[in-house]
Amino acid sequence: MTILQFITSTPKRFVYALIGTIIATPLLVALPHALTSYWQSVLVIFALNTIMVMGYRVITTMGGWSFSHVATAGLGAYTTAILMTLETPWSFWATLFLGAGISGLFALIIAYPVLRTRHYYFFLSTFAAGEALRQAYIQFKGITGGSFGISFIPRPEGFWGIDFNTTTGFYYLVLAIALIIWLLLYRFDLSRVGRTIKAVAANEELSESIGINTWGHRTLPFVLGSVIAGFAGALSANFNGAINPLDFGSILMFKLVAAAIVGGVSTFFGPILGLLYLTALEEIFRAFAEWVPLLWGASVIAVLMIWSGGLEMAVLKLVALLRPILFNRAKNSSAKNIG
Repeated sequence: MTILQFITSTPKRFVYALIGTIIATPLLVALPHALTSYWQSVLVIFALNTIMVMGYRVITTMGGWSFSHVATAGLGAYTTAILMTLETPWSFWATLFLGAGISGLFALIIAYPVLRTRHYYFFLSTFAAGEALRQAYIQFKGITGGSFGISFIPRPEGFWGIDFNTTTGFYYLVLAIALIIWLLLYRFDLSRVGRTIKAVAANEELSESIGINTWGHRTLPFVLGSVIAGFAGALSANFNGAINPLDFGSILMFKLVAAAIVGGVSTFFGPILGLLYLTALEEIFRAFAEWVPLLWGASVIAVLMIWSGGLEMAVLKLVALLRPILFNRAKNSSAKNIG
């Protein structure tokens, strides 16, 4: 396929997103060099959570809000941690994809009982599945290290002159994977399958009556989102160098849910905006860490009561408001130049 054929057969929105990504990449690459070591670490954690929340947004497109997402990410983390701390350690790249695959397999296994539920029953059933998985991390001490977890997880081997043992080098690794995942998920979202998934979520009975496989179109995003979570979990284990069951508990899960609500889930940028807002709150009130979850909860309540569309709707309305003003100014300026 030639470049011209690719452009003509691809939705314009994806082409614009691809061009925007190419333009933004140099800025994202240069960003860590303007930060201190502490803020570089914050940036890496934010990038890891961005991958996680993009996977979570995929799950929400099928009409459900899962509470097992973070525990599923733990499968990717533990897979990497266990296999890379053996006497003959596995390659990071092998454990990365294996961990993501195991996370997806777990989602596929629980899909049959979980996806038979709806609304808050789906939320509760995924919470039960996630908590059972987290308890497994604690109880199987011989494999997972129990409550103490696994330590001394090595960083991946570097290539192209990039040392992943440094925070900046690891940021480049996470950034590359995040951008690839973002582009693939956005293209999937615009595809016929992606649009069908949203149609099923909007009216499952009607979709089934016209011959759409509703079960498959609900299972696919649930599994795909879990695979993305597995990638994030594996990368997180390597960055931190140690994991334990508390890393995959309710606090991080609530942060992802809050990011999706505060930011909105109509677009991929919504949850990322929400995550940026929550991370900013966390850093601003770091001296009062015990108040941070309360502020997250207050933000969720405020959005639900005042602005149900989230931050993304605020941004879109602002753009719609400014567009005619900027367009008229540009038009008047052009007319003056001609005159």
